[in-house]
Amino acid sequence: MTKNDNPWEDDSQEEPDPRGRKKSFDPEAVVRDFWHYLDRFLNSFWKDLKRKSPKGHPAKKGFLFLVFLGGGLFWLASGIYQVEPDERGVVLRFGEWVRTTSPGLHYHLPAPIETVFTQRTTTVHRIDIGAKSSMNPDETSDEDLVLTGDSNIANISFSVLWHVKDDGVEHFLFNTHSPEHIIRSAAESVMREIVGQTPITYTQTEGRAAINDKAQRLLQDILDEYNVGVEIVQILLQNVEPPAAVIDAFRDVERAQADQQSEVNKAEAYDRDLRARTRGQVASILYAAEARKAVTIAQAKGATAAFCLVYAQYKKAPEITTERLLIDSLGDIYEKARKVVVDPAANASSIIPYFPLSDLDKGRIPEERKDS
Repeated sequence: MTKNDNPWEDDSQEEPDPRGRKKSFDPEAVVRDFWHYLDRFLNSFWKDLKRKSPKGHPAKKGFLFLVFLGGGLFWLASGIYQVEPDERGVVLRFGEWVRTTSPGLHYHLPAPIETVFTQRTTTVHRIDIGAKSSMNPDETSDEDLVLTGDSNIANISFSVLWHVKDDGVEHFLFNTHSPEHIIRSAAESVMREIVGQTPITYTQTEGRAAINDKAQRLLQDILDEYNVGVEIVQILLQNVEPPAAVIDAFRDVERAQADQQSEVNKAEAYDRDLRARTRGQVASILYAAEARKAVTIAQAKGATAAFCLVYAQYKKAPEITTERLLIDSLGDIYEKARKVVVDPAANASSIIPYFPLSDLDKGRIPEERKDS
């Protein structure tokens, strides 16, 4: 079987260039050649019409020629098209994509050679996943229920905002059969993965923004890998709550956890206060000990200096110094002792009279002495 006899071979392939390069299809060259051949055909047609047509018939043939010419011009003019600022044009040649055009006035080969589709790229579309219907708000579908990271079952709903990429219009139109279905399935898978690794309380409170950002990045990576040609604008996590059948028990658990956290906070506050007061007491004791140490050292140094002075005087006059030390010692002893004066002439059988010298030093006289 030869190559031309093979039914699976494409006979429409272009012949290779004599210089070894493959020829490429140039629409402008085709239009230019068409106008060249049309000009030659018109000149030949008019010459032949004047030479061969009998009288009365050239007008009829000229009318037919004008009709043919007008139809050809209209067919050529049908290739002019306008792309709006918020659109991109996709040109197909015999059903195959050849180029994507930017906003403005463009031209394509007339149908059925080439056709063009325009696609808006600035319109933001919204897909709601897990949203409850307004007719039955208590209804829960399978896509709503998600297992969280702390082994709880949560009923979630979120929205995906997306639009077609400027440089991905051809992928959006021809790479996938249903882009919205792919976006919905991928978004649901990404959200289940993230929520499945996150505790439900974190998902309900401060973790919403982080979950939205992470889900947007993961979903965009998946869609870029599939060449869907869309850009995820934002993901909005709407509701995260337990199913209606267990919501009361879940609220009780939440209250118990809140009470537990409150008690833990109180214990931590008491611990911090006790530690602070203990550190204050320890610091006070240390400061007092340091002060007593400094005083004791100073007194010891003073006593040492005084002893050295006395010892120097003792060397010079031992007897006088000894007597002086004895008198000072007796003075110190009697200064602190209680003094009692006994009258030797008093009768021993009676009460021993005494004179309170210590009270006189303090400016006090006993009541019984005042009477006498």
